[in-house]
Amino acid sequence: MEAHALYELLEKYRQGKCSPEELEQLERWYASLGKDRPDSLLEEGSEAAQVLTSRKLQELHASLGRERRVVPFRKRVLRWAAVVSGLILLAGGARYYFKPASRQGELVKEYRIPAAHSRHITLPDGSLVILHAGSRLEYPLAFNNNIRDVTLVGEAYFDIRPDTAKPFVIHSGSLRTTVLGTAFNIRAYEGSPEITVSVTRGKVKVETEQEGKLLAVLTPDQQVVYNNMGATAVRQPVTADSAIQWVRKDMVFENLSFAAVAQSISNRYHVNVRFEDEGLATCPIRASFNGTEPLETVLSVVCGIRNASYTIEDENDILITGKGCLP
Repeated sequence: MEAHALYELLEKYRQGKCSPEELEQLERWYASLGKDRPDSLLEEGSEAAQVLTSRKLQELHASLGRERRVVPFRKRVLRWAAVVSGLILLAGGARYYFKPASRQGELVKEYRIPAAHSRHITLPDGSLVILHAGSRLEYPLAFNNNIRDVTLVGEAYFDIRPDTAKPFVIHSGSLRTTVLGTAFNIRAYEGSPEITVSVTRGKVKVETEQEGKLLAVLTPDQQVVYNNMGATAVRQPVTADSAIQWVRKDMVFENLSFAAVAQSISNRYHVNVRFEDEGLATCPIRASFNGTEPLETVLSVVCGIRNASYTIEDENDILITGKGCLP
């Protein structure tokens, strides 16, 4: 199966949109993993060959084989699809690729948001990132080095888990932002004349990427605006609410139907939400969130409003149960 076609199938599966024929196609692809795949992937001299040895691929196949004997297909795809699609999509670079320079030889995950929705992402260390629609975040599959570094193109809100032994570094265009544990916002779009770093909690250090010139050490309600053309930086006060106002978008519900609220939750957290009783989907919901809450918190609140309950199935499928609204 071609890499692009496989990627599309995996995405459709994650969204619960696969037809029975496409599910059979995924089953056939999975069954073929152990058949000469290392030789066809690792062509001599390719960049992939420098990083993924045949031994590593064989270990992966052995691991997948063990899962296949004990895990139902639906749950199995959710667990290994991202890893295996990363191996197959090396050339395409759709979601996984090998980044040169400081991360050469390290498998990096890339999130690019195609729809007009922000997305919650939990990093390997448990830190939270809310990625703005259309933005891109690159980060390793595991923070194995003594620095937790990621690359941002666009805008994102970070809430970093403290780890004094492993500083957290964000590379964003011309700037490098270093933190130990804090919450802040970075706006660094491609082609934009300015990069803005705003702190809502904790402390961050902002430097230029190439020269390492210190621009500012920011504390809560402070930001620095860096001009790419003039290589100048202005430090100024900012309120936390104004710095991350975009994070609240689509998380303030004023008498919206439960179905509309569920759609916003689905878009934000990349999950599938369905109702056991469709009558419940028409019930109105009034609730407001700051946009940084975890999925379980949001579900608990909106379900509590309608005296409903929720169950998380297969990691990204949510079933909401309860009675419909009274006439």
